[in-house]
Amino acid sequence: MKLLYVDDKPERLQVMKARLGRLGYSVEMAQNGPEALKKFKETSIDLAIVDYYMPGMNGDVVAMEMKRLQPFVPIIIFSGSFTLPEMVIALVDGFVSTSDEPDALLEKVSELLMKKAARAS
Repeated sequence: MKLLYVDDKPERLQVMKARLGRLGYSVEMAQNGPEALKKFKETSIDLAIVDYYMPGMNGDVVAMEMKRLQPFVPIIIFSGSFTLPEMVIALVDGFVSTSDEPDALLEKVSELLMKKAARAS
């Protein structure tokens, strides 16, 4: 399974790539919205994890364009915020706060990939 992890913080990109890699996922990384959309268009992605607050292009705009391009690819917004606008929550397949337990994001990834696999079979 190939994931796309989008975050403007390089240290968090490296930590999450390592954690997800240990679970057997192949991880593409992007540090901003335009880079993420380029990779999303050029690579077959099974799930995207997108930071909400990024300079230039917030995660909601990135997620909206991803859904337009490939509506069946699950998208998780990962944010330091406890709440997001309802429009953003309705648009994506999952939301995990950075203040949640460290494994919350990994659990959400697994859950959404299982749902995707069930729909495909």
